[in-house]
Amino acid sequence: MPSPSDVRYDASIPTLQQVLGYAPGEAITPPDRVVAYLEALAKAAPTRTRLIEYGRTWEGRPLVVLIVASAERMAQLDAVQRGLQRLADPRVLAAGEGEALVDSLPVAVWLMHAVHGNEISSVDAALLEAYHLLAAQDDPQVTQILRETLVLIDPLENPDGRARFVASNTQASGPWPDPEPFSAEHNEPWPGGRANHYLFDMNRDWFAQSQSETRGRTKFFLQWYPQVVVDLHEMGGDSSYYFAPPADPLNPHITPRQVHWFNAIGKANAARFDERGFAYFNREVFDSFFPGYGESWPIFHGSIGMTYEMASSRGLVWRRTDGDELTYRDGVLRHFTSAITTLHTSAVNRQALLRDFLEYRRSAIAEGEKGRTRAWLVPVGPDPARAHRFATLLRDQGFDVLQSADAITVGRRTLAAGTYVVPAAQPGGRLLQNLLDPAIAQPEAFVKEQD
Repeated sequence: MPSPSDVRYDASIPTLQQVLGYAPGEAITPPDRVVAYLEALAKAAPTRTRLIEYGRTWEGRPLVVLIVASAERMAQLDAVQRGLQRLADPRVLAAGEGEALVDSLPVAVWLMHAVHGNEISSVDAALLEAYHLLAAQDDPQVTQILRETLVLIDPLENPDGRARFVASNTQASGPWPDPEPFSAEHNEPWPGGRANHYLFDMNRDWFAQSQSETRGRTKFFLQWYPQVVVDLHEMGGDSSYYFAPPADPLNPHITPRQVHWFNAIGKANAARFDERGFAYFNREVFDSFFPGYGESWPIFHGSIGMTYEMASSRGLVWRRTDGDELTYRDGVLRHFTSAITTLHTSAVNRQALLRDFLEYRRSAIAEGEKGRTRAWLVPVGPDPARAHRFATLLRDQGFDVLQSADAITVGRRTLAAGTYVVPAAQPGGRLLQNLLDPAIAQPEAFVKEQD
């Protein structure tokens, strides 16, 4: 399914068929079986993998990331992690250390799947991605990916929502799949599988941090600081496939180099989709303006954050309005294709991506030192617990938050001792501006066009 016929697969790496009893795209894998298959892969390839649990859902299901790289990289994984953390903070780097890290580190690519539990195909694509990277033996593309990248596969961001979808879909299914959109298996009862246990859309939660799943993911991000982040979604069944570059308006804190990478990775995906005869589009919808999405919050920390969207079969098969049938396998294959292409493009451009990440965070510090706002002051006020919660929320997203020992006088106003001080000159300063400035202007040309 995924590769040319000349790629041989290592028989010691278990297939989905061997572990779960079906081939990729033949069934919608439930959350517990997702973890079971990754555990089987990690057991079969212990020198090239590490399975990390970064959190738990409200219903107690594990949130995991499978890290995949060459055996040489994995043997030095703790040192690689420390290097990525140092690269993310130019303030601690000695002269020449940044370039040395760029020369030596792998580019970290975080592939996140199915934050919306009823957007189903990316999860089985994640399992196929992991298998392909570990089992392919004669694929120079895979060899380069393993050598140059640190692959972070988050197979299922919303296990509780997916469990709800799988249960309702299974209960409504007959002896064979029904493609009719009005059939029971395509008609999720309320509340559906999109949201998590508390019916929250977690793709709107990255700065609010209201859900335990989101808090686990932001903590994971700050432990690894990936240079490329992809959030894989689904959309309506009559659509095709979307990948970057995003639609206007662009947030003003997205840099020209980030736009360059949106275009470069998008062109690589387009070439591969053309080769395989897959329809796609970009730029028409799905903007990167709002800072609370899974792809945009990382952007303002310096990553190349991108959303990928596949038309959804919302089951094993869906009849489009033109009469064609879209299968679950179609979605799995397309998400797999874009993910592997993104990994390879990142591997080919390893040093440039690492250098641009470092420069983004350096320039954010310089921008904060010279900008109109040098710091934000947050008085404790009549509700100290509320102010403390706000400061903690910022700290949990990787920001320095200080507290004054003395009163601070600004113009005619004096703020009491204990006032929180949030410096603008930080590596993540552009995200701070998005969150704390009263307004972020949309590009003037875009506003004029809309008018």
